[in-house]
Amino acid sequence: MGPSCGMRLLAPNLRCPYAAPMAEIRVVQLSDTHFLADGEEAEGGAAYDTDAAFDAVFDAIEADAEPLDLVVVTGDVADHGRSAQYRKAADAFERFGVPVNVCPGNHDFVTPFAAGMGRTGVSTSRVIEIGEWAFVFVDSSAGVMSPDASGLAVDPPGEERLHNNGCLGQAEAAWVRQICESVTVPHVFIWLHHPPGPPLPLCFDEDYAAEWRAVVGDLPKLRGMAGGHTHVPDAYEFESVPVWVAGSFKNSFSMDPQMWLPPAYRSYVFSDDGTVTSENRYAADNDELWPRKPFGRTLKSLFMGEIGYDELRQIAAERAAAG
Repeated sequence: MGPSCGMRLLAPNLRCPYAAPMAEIRVVQLSDTHFLADGEEAEGGAAYDTDAAFDAVFDAIEADAEPLDLVVVTGDVADHGRSAQYRKAADAFERFGVPVNVCPGNHDFVTPFAAGMGRTGVSTSRVIEIGEWAFVFVDSSAGVMSPDASGLAVDPPGEERLHNNGCLGQAEAAWVRQICESVTVPHVFIWLHHPPGPPLPLCFDEDYAAEWRAVVGDLPKLRGMAGGHTHVPDAYEFESVPVWVAGSFKNSFSMDPQMWLPPAYRSYVFSDDGTVTSENRYAADNDELWPRKPFGRTLKSLFMGEIGYDELRQIAAERAAAG
């Protein structure tokens, strides 16, 4: 899985010694890894063993004979945003023989995330150029941040950050426009945690979608976007822009048919002519760790926005009490 290089980072961290032309760029996207420290329980309850999920996905990627240029991780790296969880994540990401670049999700608290991803071979660069492409990494939770007394942007109090469906904010939107205008390569691709306008009511936020509607029309070089967050692998269009969604390592689902899926990831090929192809892929089936089983009416109601997480927890508690 050796790198073909040709990478140029437009922010500090990893720097390739040369930038060679390349006809195709191969990238793997992981998302919603939700690492836990030993002995911790997953936020929200039912979850896969995320250590085992990473191992299984890593093995699947290693089995692919095609060399990779980059691994991208689109947020929710840690389940609770804790330092020990990031240490475990960084140890895992270092196993790849190519650069890994990470952007935050709503579960990633800003200071432990920044410190925890500081490893050789693992970076949080905002822009990476490879060949004819600029990969732009957006913080789709930037709008929930607030300044402290010193003016530093900090997480909102409590667990408010955990429960947002995307908030770009004026500063991040302006940064996206500025960067996409400034890059000299012909093609731009945006990586972020929250995909805009997902066709899943549970994860759809109209205000967030409106923020992106106001941005994408100003980005003539934009060829596509990719995120996670929903835990439902998908591909759709938003304002005529292709959007790809990776599955999760914590729990992954299909809406048609309605069933649990193995941990998922996505592969991408970026061509010099601006075309993008992507394929959703899975870890090997394991009936003990992640059986492909139908899910019931209650979980469907959650996805469709008919009930919220509080109601789901109450239903689960009542069922547990009833035996």
